[in-house]
Amino acid sequence: MWLLVLNRSSGKGKISKKFLDFKALCDAQNIRYQVIDENSAELTEDRFQRELSSGKIEVVVAFGGDGLISLCLQKIVRSDIGLTVVPTGTGNDFARSIGTYGKSTEEIFNSIINSNKTKIDVALCENNEMKRYFVQVLSIGFDATVNRFANSMKYPKGKIKYTIAMLLLLPRAKDIDFEIKQGPDSLKIKSMLVAVANGSSYGGGMKILPNASFRDGLLDLLYVDPVSKLTLLSIFPRVFRGTHTKHPAVHLLHSRNFEVAASTDAYADGEFAGVLPIKLSVIKDGLTTWICK
Repeated sequence: MWLLVLNRSSGKGKISKKFLDFKALCDAQNIRYQVIDENSAELTEDRFQRELSSGKIEVVVAFGGDGLISLCLQKIVRSDIGLTVVPTGTGNDFARSIGTYGKSTEEIFNSIINSNKTKIDVALCENNEMKRYFVQVLSIGFDATVNRFANSMKYPKGKIKYTIAMLLLLPRAKDIDFEIKQGPDSLKIKSMLVAVANGSSYGGGMKILPNASFRDGLLDLLYVDPVSKLTLLSIFPRVFRGTHTKHPAVHLLHSRNFEVAASTDAYADGEFAGVLPIKLSVIKDGLTTWICK
């Protein structure tokens, strides 16, 4: 049984045609499916859990963006249920990672029918009160503030809102005291932001950690030395090409596990992930999906 999960509020409401095309392909191939099309994330999550409890679901197809992927991910980590996405969201970074971004509905459908499932890594963020899985990037500090503010913006639509949010908030940005633990080693720094990546991009293709891979069993961590706001502004455009990592103020760490402490909170794949301190770890091969070539 396939489960088709919709978020009609994502991506300027362009979901209807893609969903109807996909549904027609399922009907033509005699594929049995259920549809979740609720009016809120809470109702979607509740229905999603009930459908999974039947034990009949083998494939989950999300029609939305990274927020819907995050919702689905929390329920199917470490299972053999395959997750893919027909991208209709703003950022669509998971879709970029597995290759469905820019593909036709038929190409995405065929990737499920004709390709073998594959396993990719998932990251886990946890503190004393909550835990959250993510596939792309966790942001802390200024990064998280921009993410939260961009999510609250009704206009403009599209990934440009992340850039606008950054420009609006930059004058108020401040360096934060961080402690980063990597095994027995502890590093105390001042930084405006820390990002931890399982996948390479966020915010609609910004390559914050361009060499991060969801197949290597490692997390990549980035932090930036205290710099002037003008310098940070000059570094920012390079994120879209991934060349910002060559700047001398940008530092990278790699590990299976990190602990990060600071007086701030974290967002994972655009969703609230908890107040620091947090622990971060890799779940090797934690998600089943398809790579759409």
